[in-house]
Amino acid sequence: MNTKPATSLDPANVAMRLGMCAAALAGTAAVTTDAHAVVVTFNTPIAIPNTFSGVYINLLTGANSPTPASVPGWDFGPWGSSNTLTFFFPGTPANSHGAVAATTTGPYLDLPVGSVISSASTFSASASNLQTAAFQSSGTHTMGFRFFNESTAAINYGYLTMQTTGPLGFPATVTSWSFENSGAAITVVPEPSTALMLSLGALALGAANLRRVRRQRRELAS
Repeated sequence: MNTKPATSLDPANVAMRLGMCAAALAGTAAVTTDAHAVVVTFNTPIAIPNTFSGVYINLLTGANSPTPASVPGWDFGPWGSSNTLTFFFPGTPANSHGAVAATTTGPYLDLPVGSVISSASTFSASASNLQTAAFQSSGTHTMGFRFFNESTAAINYGYLTMQTTGPLGFPATVTSWSFENSGAAITVVPEPSTALMLSLGALALGAANLRRVRRQRRELAS
């Protein structure tokens, strides 16, 4: 009976891969804590009330409140319309706010990792709860957005993650958002917790392989 030969692993190669995993892990930690990076990230959860007012969020500063007057320059206002999660965006300056959608009237798109948000994306500012269907099911969803950066007078692009509950979206929480503050395009990347889990998984797998190689060599030497 023919069997596949056991794969021989070079300990030096395994050690190198472990080093690469460690470097990736360190890089992940740096990205999530660097306050001076061009990509700005907010990780403070914001509950979305199932009310007519909802919550108004300034994507540049992180300020938020159920009262728009309390959040000058607000950019995004998720709210409850007939107990259904709905999005709301300011109308001024014109064509400077909105979320990535299939058309300029919706529906809004739940973006996968790797999606690019830029001036070439299609944006909608629809206030109809019919256009948020992709965000009403239970799970974590990603919304691409654009907004007017009042400190630079430029349109910035970013993405926001929210945790929602089916069938209509509530309870709902904005968990984080990131944007490129120069006006350049931005690519959706895994949340820091997901990237950390992937790095730890790769690190654990490499360590297990290294232990197996060493055990095999001890057995051959005995």
